[in-house]
This record gives sequence, C-alpha cells and structure tokens, in this order.
Amino acid sequence: MITIEEAREIIRKNLPPRQIDKIDLAEAPGQVLAEDVFARESSPRYTNSAMDGFAVRWEDVQTVTASGPVKLTIVGESQAGIPYAGKLQAGEAVRISTGGMLCRGADTIVPIEEVEISTQNLKVLKADFHGQHVRSEGEEFSAGDLLLSKHTRLEPPSIALLASQGITEVPVFRKPGVSIIVTGTELVPYNAAVKPWQIRDSNGIMLRSAVRKSGGETKLNAHVDDSYEKTVAAMEQAKEQSDIILFSGGVSVGPHDQVKKAAQECGLETLFWRVNQKPGKPLFFARSGDTLFFGLPGNPVSAYMCYLYYAHPVLQYLQGKEYAHRAIRGRVASAIRNTTSRAQLFRVSLEQTPDGLPLVCPISRQGSHMLTSLTDADGFIHLEVNNTLKAGDTVEVIPFE
Repeated sequence: MITIEEAREIIRKNLPPRQIDKIDLAEAPGQVLAEDVFARESSPRYTNSAMDGFAVRWEDVQTVTASGPVKLTIVGESQAGIPYAGKLQAGEAVRISTGGMLCRGADTIVPIEEVEISTQNLKVLKADFHGQHVRSEGEEFSAGDLLLSKHTRLEPPSIALLASQGITEVPVFRKPGVSIIVTGTELVPYNAAVKPWQIRDSNGIMLRSAVRKSGGETKLNAHVDDSYEKTVAAMEQAKEQSDIILFSGGVSVGPHDQVKKAAQECGLETLFWRVNQKPGKPLFFARSGDTLFFGLPGNPVSAYMCYLYYAHPVLQYLQGKEYAHRAIRGRVASAIRNTTSRAQLFRVSLEQTPDGLPLVCPISRQGSHMLTSLTDADGFIHLEVNNTLKAGDTVEVIPFE
C-alpha cells in the first residue's frame, strides 16, 4: 500500500502526451490554446474617429480661442463603413461618425459638442491638441504581434479578439475521451424499478457529470454484472475509444472483484493498487499505451473522492492546464484529529467570515457510503495519520466547485 503523495507522483510520471485539435472558433469558449496566436492585421485596421464630430486639419484650427472661433466649409461625410473619398483641403471639414475612416488630409477630430453648424458652414469653438480623438492604424497592435499565448483559456473577450482578426479556427488541447463502466450485479439504472435486494446506480451519472464538469467527453457509458467475461469485454471496448477509463467497483479483494485480473488480461500495466487513505483505499491505477485506467471503489463517496483527487487533475492537464488542484485557505473552527492508521480526506463545510478567511468545519457524517457527506460539504482537507489541527490553524481546502 502506498501513500497519497506516492500515488499522485506515479500518476504525474505517467501523464500521456496532450493532443491538439483545430476547432471552430464558435466552439472554443472555455478551451485552452495549444499554440501562440499572432495578429493577421493591425488594430485598428485603418485610422478612424473616436467621436462623432468633424475631421479637420490641425493647421486650420490650432488658433481657435473662446473669443475667436474658426470657420470652415463642410464638404462631405465619412460614415462608419462609407468613407469620404476626397482629400481635405485648407478651410474644409468633413462630418465624421465614430469609427468612420479619417480621410486624406485630415489629422484631428473636433467633437460635435464643440462646433456650431449652419447649413454647409462650420464654426469650430474649441480644439485642444493635434490628433485629438483620432484612433491611429495599428495603435493597439500590428500585424505579426503576439495576440494570445499558448495555454490561454479562451473566454468571450479573447474569442471576440480572434473573431476581429478573421480567425475562424483555433488550435486547442483536445478534450479527453472518457469511458465510464460501473460494475455490480446488484445495480439497476437509477430510473428503473428497484427490488429489495438491488441498488440504484448513482455512480454512473455522478461520474458522467464529473467528467463533463472537468471538461472531458464521455465516449462509453456502461454497466456490467460481476462477470469476468463481461468485464474483459467492456474493458477492451473502452481501450479502443478512450484516453481515460473509469471503472467503478470490483477493485477490492472479494470473490466477485474482477477488475484487476481483467485489466491484466487486457494488457494494462498495473502501476499501483491500494492507497493508504480513507476513503478510497482500493484505488487501482494502470496504463495501456497512452490510455490511463482508474479503478475506483464502488462506494459512491470513495469513487467521487478518488475521481476528484486523482483523475480530475489528469483531465485538466490533458486540456492544457496544470496537473494540480485549485485550493483555498481556511481557518479551522474546532480541532480535527486523525486517529486512524490511514490518511483521511475529511469532508468539510466552509463558513464565510468578515476577514475573508473562511472557517473550516468538518461535517458529522464521513461514511464512504453516505452521499450526504458530499452534498453537505464544500470541499475536503487531507490530514495525515496521527495529525491534529487545532482551532485557529490554517489549512488548505480543495473545494468541490
């Protein structure tokens, strides 16, 4: 039996290479760039106005004072999308909209609030400086500049930035394909009638939901009885279409626990079995090529805790993120002791405090069969054998969010 740290290090050393897909930009939100992206065009693409007003020549308006406005002749208009084709001459002005292209000869914008208009005549009342309210071509970035770095998570603003460049496809780290197989003759679908000796399968839908939340895609979803032949068949099918295989149940030492033996027959290399932790001691980890296999315990809490602590970081890594957990710091509300012979993953609730450091409170129900130990909790802490946290100690909490 190995420690939690040893188990996580074995998994880290066996992380398969990330795969890259080119996908439509509209499908990219939330995914992670697999390559740097460079600008195809300058931004702005052309010099334009930042205000509604008039395009003028600075040399015509630089003498404006409160008592001495400058008179100009309006010779045309530059709308956004319909530029003025001529060249501005001395004593002339062109009406311009926000985003309208600056015509040749003009170099300054006078806002509409700072002029008086009479038919085709314009009286400029104020002009502060040369080039005011002009957005120059390339002032944000030039063609060839780095726009977004590899490992950037694509959010709505970055999607908009790429769209503004006419980029229709982006290279992203591929979402890992996951097979989920739940074992147990006693299980029936959660939406089926249940007999007194049967149990509704909650692990399947729980793991599918967890995989989706982790960004993975479920490729195979199956339930098999405690049959060696069916277990082998399901495992072979999963190997063909998965980056990660999740088996729930069948990894302990009972006479009907078939998963470890089936994995060996299917050519999977055992990397570890059993971790000195509670819950989740029977965790089984194996590999076949670039496919990773997690044999999770059958108890729902154990299955979820093992998934969250060991499999979730792998899915995150394959999508271009760190092989790590998000963690927050909290202050222990009352003493927490681990008097068992195994490291414990205590489920805890968090209570917000005025100083921003939440209080960490262990929940009363910690049984590996009690799903309320998950639903009543906000996360968990890792406490080693014979360790005690005193009230007021700070501790790292891995949240369920």
